[in-house]
Amino acid sequence: MAIGEASTSTFLFSSLLSKTEGKIITTEAIIEGRSGDFYGGWGFFFVRKYLSERHPSSHKDDPMKGYEDSVAGRFIPPGRARDRLMVYDLNKLHDGFIKERTVAVPGGTVFKEITLHKVIVGGDPHDKKDLKDYPGCVLVNVPKTKMHAQDLITNAIKNLGIGLYPTQKYSSFKTVPSYKDKLPHSPWVLEIDPETHLPVKDETGKYIATKTDGLSGVQSDVILAVQSQNVFMLHVIDGINIINLNHNGDPIAVRVPEGYVWSSLDCVALDLFCARYCFKTVPMDQALKLQKVNQWPTEFVHHSPEAVIKGRNIETQIGLDSPLFRYNLYRYAEERGVGQQKYYVVGWDSLTRTPLASIKGHLGRIDDKKFLELMTHTMYFNYGTILQDFQKGVFSYAKACDQLTGTSLFKNLIDTFDENDDGVIDYDEKGRGNETAQIVILTYSLDILATQPYGDLKRNFITNSLIKYTNENWNPHGHNFMSDMILEGGLAQAFIMSQSENVKEDLFISGMSYGNGMWPSWHTAQYVLITSFIYGSQSPKNISLSSLYGSAFQYADKVLNAGAYTGNISQFNVDSDDIQYGDKIPDNDVDDNTSNPDSINKYFEAIANGADPLGFTFYVSKGYGSLEGVKIPNVEETADPGKTFTVHFEFAW
Repeated sequence: MAIGEASTSTFLFSSLLSKTEGKIITTEAIIEGRSGDFYGGWGFFFVRKYLSERHPSSHKDDPMKGYEDSVAGRFIPPGRARDRLMVYDLNKLHDGFIKERTVAVPGGTVFKEITLHKVIVGGDPHDKKDLKDYPGCVLVNVPKTKMHAQDLITNAIKNLGIGLYPTQKYSSFKTVPSYKDKLPHSPWVLEIDPETHLPVKDETGKYIATKTDGLSGVQSDVILAVQSQNVFMLHVIDGINIINLNHNGDPIAVRVPEGYVWSSLDCVALDLFCARYCFKTVPMDQALKLQKVNQWPTEFVHHSPEAVIKGRNIETQIGLDSPLFRYNLYRYAEERGVGQQKYYVVGWDSLTRTPLASIKGHLGRIDDKKFLELMTHTMYFNYGTILQDFQKGVFSYAKACDQLTGTSLFKNLIDTFDENDDGVIDYDEKGRGNETAQIVILTYSLDILATQPYGDLKRNFITNSLIKYTNENWNPHGHNFMSDMILEGGLAQAFIMSQSENVKEDLFISGMSYGNGMWPSWHTAQYVLITSFIYGSQSPKNISLSSLYGSAFQYADKVLNAGAYTGNISQFNVDSDDIQYGDKIPDNDVDDNTSNPDSINKYFEAIANGADPLGFTFYVSKGYGSLEGVKIPNVEETADPGKTFTVHFEFAW
């Protein structure tokens, strides 16, 4: 038996923690969750402990054997590890052993062949020694259900469909491989300049883009490749706490206690069932009647917010919608032969001690010969896919804005995303490839985080400065490939502002308010989103250390001012708290031990009392040099695209 993991973050955490701990922390030790005094990560070490303590004395194998191999980074092929419980980092393809094998994809669409770890697909069929070392596996796929920012949900298909691709092959950056940016995360894939990490334009000024089958093709291709090697698969879903709103374990994410564990031999059927559970809050009989009246493609619908004009405000009412109206993966995967959509449920409810069953795909339990439906009470979605997840709601907001404030938001959304002109924006209509460029730049920034002094600050600055690529006048090359993102981000920002408990006056439209269920104007949502990238706030008293300005300020203080305001010259450290979620990439939040949280305010106070300014100049677009009428120190407004959203020390970021 062995555990395999191909997370985007194992190499990154290994690099960062090795610096923090002053010794080598291997990627396998990250998966174990313990290496000497270090604790954190996936925690497989504690699975070993559990098995060891529960192990029948008649068994001769020792679950703790293999742990020291993980700590030492000692690789033993599965065929030679007969008496060990091994951990394998499936990202590692070459470190003294040839661990990879390239497999043809039956009917491949995105890839005709895929390079995979031999622990999964077995050794070379024509090499007896290799087959003995790598006999293949019985693959037990154990994902946690999460709402995903590039797809509908993380579940059985997604866990394999992205997780099996090794980062050493499918990440562009080899120093510290992280995001698998060579995988299309949306159908349109932009050609990227490997030197600038920016999209390439043709002679007419248009981006060079290739249409692919996107994530549906990426995920189906790799599962079909593994299936072709006669790998038996069992899928076990952890739905005990489903992760809502964000899939990375960021602070905004919410763990919803649902209390389920599901399993199946068919990943398509299992994922469709789980998706139907997540997006159903209307009882079956009622939903079937509504489906007939409204001619919906499915009766699995949930309650979701919609916007309606009342006087000078846009208020929230509750309607019905379903992301399954707009999601094509399960049909696509079935047509490709990955699995089938048809399923039925058998199981046991340990709380009520009654059997589980299903009718027409709807989950329930049998009590006194009656079928009692089991439904969630949660509106599941991810802010990153808000346009697809509750489209009826954001469309109603866009139309209300247009009618009330004279914008053309709805037309802009349709013109930007609706490729087939059917009036619906589905999950395969994600714009013209901004995700490709965004993931490449994020991957580049993580390489900087792991390899450069104060790399965390430069990484924060690079990721936040993506805002410059939303407007061709904000960068010297006339790029606007992130303009799709600003539309989706603005919709998410508007919804967040509508959920605020405090009612505030709209910043641009007289007589309009937002909060307590009321939505802001589109002008205000856009302004708040952009200033959040620049300052992390709309008030000079609450500027975030993780913003563009905050990153520049910290670097200037630590490097040029001996940390007089931030409190020290410490650099970013990773500890067990940073990786308690397993696959979480370190976020941009600043550790209090690295910088005093109130350091920017102390700097502003010192400047007001006549202190010399720090040695940096941060350039912003016209209209963003002040907050609440207060000019921000070290900030200059500019119309120069070459300077906009850059910071100048003795050199420039």
